[in-house]
Amino acid sequence: MAIMDIASEAVRKRGYNGVSLDQIARDVGIRKSSIYYHFASKSELIAAIFRCFSDRIYAFLEETAAGGGCAGDRLSAYIAETGTFTEGGKSICMSIALNIDRDNLQSEIVDDLLTFHDANIAWLTQTFELGLKDGSIADIGDPLEEANACLALVDGAQLMARAHQDPEFYDQATLLLRSRISVSGGDDVAR
Repeated sequence: MAIMDIASEAVRKRGYNGVSLDQIARDVGIRKSSIYYHFASKSELIAAIFRCFSDRIYAFLEETAAGGGCAGDRLSAYIAETGTFTEGGKSICMSIALNIDRDNLQSEIVDDLLTFHDANIAWLTQTFELGLKDGSIADIGDPLEEANACLALVDGAQLMARAHQDPEFYDQATLLLRSRISVSGGDDVAR
């Protein structure tokens, strides 16, 4: 649906407070009232696009875990996937954009953000636990602490890329973490 695509892009580029239903309607080429035919409010639209986004990421996490690769492969895929959210330094992950405007969100969206965060941390924790077993990620400390640090790193790296309008900042910020990874359990460092 074009409305959701345009709204999703607007949130990732301008945050919740920067989203205007008038602008979305103009960008889609419809009247604002047509948006209300599908969504009762701006909050309902944002909740719908975040559900679509989070469902896509949940599927990515599940598919990556089920793929049978080593922890290094999984973590490399995660870093690469989160890097795509920068869209050349023009955008950030929807969860980051919404968390910035968290005080203005309805409780349903805040709850969905917390669930999304918890799911990412759980997946990353499992990945670092696997890394302890298969040796494909070097220097692992506590897997939960590693997961929290990893999520903070990729989120911060996206913000740096956005601030500088340059995706190279994401790559530079994640380089140290990526240097700890041996893909497929081998000696090749994921860069």
